[in-house]
Amino acid sequence: MILDIKANPMDWNKKIYISKKLKVEVDDEDNEIVIYDKPTYYEFNYQPVNSYSEIVEFGEKCSIMKKMVIPIAYINMFKEFDVAYLDGVSPKEEIVNGENANYRLLPPRNGNSVIVIYLEKIEGK
Repeated sequence: MILDIKANPMDWNKKIYISKKLKVEVDDEDNEIVIYDKPTYYEFNYQPVNSYSEIVEFGEKCSIMKKMVIPIAYINMFKEFDVAYLDGVSPKEEIVNGENANYRLLPPRNGNSVIVIYLEKIEGK
């Protein structure tokens, strides 16, 4: 018996907001303040990091990381230190852009047809 499985990867996408890092300012007491752009809504598939090669690369950090694979059409749209809102977190009612974000992006890895982005949980969120 042959099973006809109708799995559409687009059905695996989840809501995600990403806020781009614009600049870093320094206040009167020499504290760095990161300024983020208004969060933008996307639908991407992200999953926990758990493959053997990722565990070797990231070690214990794997437990606080996610990975998303997105189309190459998004090349150069996301950068290291942009922030994301995952797992149902949203930017609604935040006063300062990026304050509700619970993950930060690591440097995107561009491939031939996809971009792999690892996300690390922001401590305390």
